[in-house]
Amino acid sequence: MDARQILIVSPTRRELGLFLPLAMGYGCPHLVSGLGPASTAFQMTRFIERMEIPRMVILAGVAGAYRGTDLDLGDVCLATSEAYGDLGRQGPSGVETIYLEDGEVQIDFALEPGWRKFITSDIIERLGLHCGPMVTVSCATGDVERARDLRNRFRAIVENMEGAAAAQVCDYYQIPLLEFRGISNWIGELDRKKWRMDQALEATARVLDGVLGPLLESNCSHPPVQR
Repeated sequence: MDARQILIVSPTRRELGLFLPLAMGYGCPHLVSGLGPASTAFQMTRFIERMEIPRMVILAGVAGAYRGTDLDLGDVCLATSEAYGDLGRQGPSGVETIYLEDGEVQIDFALEPGWRKFITSDIIERLGLHCGPMVTVSCATGDVERARDLRNRFRAIVENMEGAAAAQVCDYYQIPLLEFRGISNWIGELDRKKWRMDQALEATARVLDGVLGPLLESNCSHPPVQR
């Protein structure tokens, strides 16, 4: 695969700063999407429309893990699916899905079928990746009750603020999305002194290096999107 066809996206300049040497070294285009779903959808769509549609998008950054998973701070996760966690209507049992006249609003997106042709079980094991569902929110969770609800409702292991928007854009353009998140904190932990940002970013950078090498050396093919 041509490195120029792999778009690397990070939510913030700090996150991309750790991955920039890799992106530039391999020759991959890169983008700071901004914080949250709206900025991510806008920046990614604008970028994709201005360039030849990439054959792959890699979203890389940090995120929080839900307690009760087998994760630890500094681990790196690969999303098998993404979902909008707080897109809906507040009801007696929490956030409920909204139904419109033309059907249900799509809030979840499967990612694993798209990346399985590129990321093998051997790569997952070699890099020590944890795979599982992720959930995207516009307002980071700060209490135990909400964290429990999101984790149980989506069977999620990780919470972030951009993944579902990136997944929706990639779904529209039929582009595989690989979302890697280094675990910097536990969901609900508001004391940033207890976060492990640098550790999570460095671990994610190592994973990106371990993924990009095989990708660019392989003969994997993905047909161009017809629009």
